Amino acid sequence: MSRLGLGRWRREHRVLVFAVMALGLAGLAVLGTRSSAGSAVPRARTGLRLAGTFTLFSSSQPQAKPCASRPGYSDIAAGAPVVVRDERGVTVATAPLSSGTSEPSRRGCVFRFRIQPLPVAAAYTVSVGRRGGLRYSYADLQNAGWRVTMGLGAVAPK
Repeated sequence: MSRLGLGRWRREHRVLVFAVMALGLAGLAVLGTRSSAGSAVPRARTGLRLAGTFTLFSSSQPQAKPCASRPGYSDIAAGAPVVVRDERGVTVATAPLSSGTSEPSRRGCVFRFRIQPLPVAAAYTVSVGRRGGLRYSYADLQNAGWRVTMGLGAVAPK
């Protein structure tokens, strides 16, 4: 084979190798977007926004300072972490609790949070501070307008 023929073969061979590599990488990217169940699940962050309140009830009687720190509840305060996990238990978003404001009966303190962007998932578990989380399906949150109301503590019945 002449030098000219060998050079041309190498150039064509390189193009073929690069094309095969590109197709292989594209295939791996598609496989990477599949869930364990085998269906495609978008994992990119989206425009979903989750808003919520967390009310810490502290007394059956109205309080002068319902947002004052309470024994046993030191993890529920302004800046406490709100953590959202997907159906696999992977943390997908976090946000801090806002400063608390007295709820209308002055028996508790209301904290707010807003999480965005939130990736699409089949289900979410939302937890505040060191407390256990509450699980919501995608459909549940969609039906609730992407708003959750959570609380802790007890208030004696009226």
